[in-house]
Amino acid sequence: MAKRVFFSFNYEDVKNFKVNVVRNSWIIRDGEGSFVDSSIWESAKSKGVALIKNLIDSGLKGTSVTAVLIGEDSVNRRWVNYEIIRSFERGNGLLGIHINRIAGRTGPTVRGLNPLDRLGFEISKDGKKVHFYELNNKNWVSYADLPIINNKQSNTLFFEDSFWSGNEFGKFYRFSDKFSTKCWDLENGYKNLFNWVEIAVKQAGK
Repeated sequence: MAKRVFFSFNYEDVKNFKVNVVRNSWIIRDGEGSFVDSSIWESAKSKGVALIKNLIDSGLKGTSVTAVLIGEDSVNRRWVNYEIIRSFERGNGLLGIHINRIAGRTGPTVRGLNPLDRLGFEISKDGKKVHFYELNNKNWVSYADLPIINNKQSNTLFFEDSFWSGNEFGKFYRFSDKFSTKCWDLENGYKNLFNWVEIAVKQAGK
C-alpha cells in the first residue's frame, strides 16, 4: 500500500536542492508514493500565524509518516517544530534524516543540530494529558504553540502502553529518545528511504 509522507524542512534546503534529492528519490523508489511538504505554507508567511498553522494541519491530513529533513539550520525553526509536534499528536510515524552531506547546489554543509533532540514530551501520570516542551537556552520550557493536549489514544500506538517499556507515564522524553534519525549520505538514503518509512509506519501502528 502506498504511503503518503509529509516532509518537514527549512525552506533554505529547497533553494540549495538538498530537499529535492530526497523528495525525488521517494517518488522514484516507491513508484506509487506521494508526499506533502513544508513548502505548502512558504508563500503564506506574511499572512499570519493562524493561516500557517491551518495550512500545516491541512497538509498533514492523509499522511502516515513525517520525515524531518535536517539541514545546517533546521533546528529551532518555528514551523519545523510545529510540524513535528502536530505529527506526533495525530499519530504519524516520525523519522529524522540528516541531509547536510547531500551536495545540492552549494556542496556539503555542516551537520546541523537535530530538532528531535530539542523537543520533548511528557504524558501525565494518569495518562490523560500530553505536555510538550522545547529546549531554550539550555532550559526545557513549555512549547508555546501547543503546550498541552488531551491524550485521545487516537489511531496510533504512541498513546498506548505498548509504545513504552512498561508504563512510563509521568516521565520526560526527548523526541529523539523514541524516534530514530538517519544520515542520507552515510546510510544510503536513496536505497533505504522506503524501508525507513515502513519502519516508522509500523512504529506508529498505522
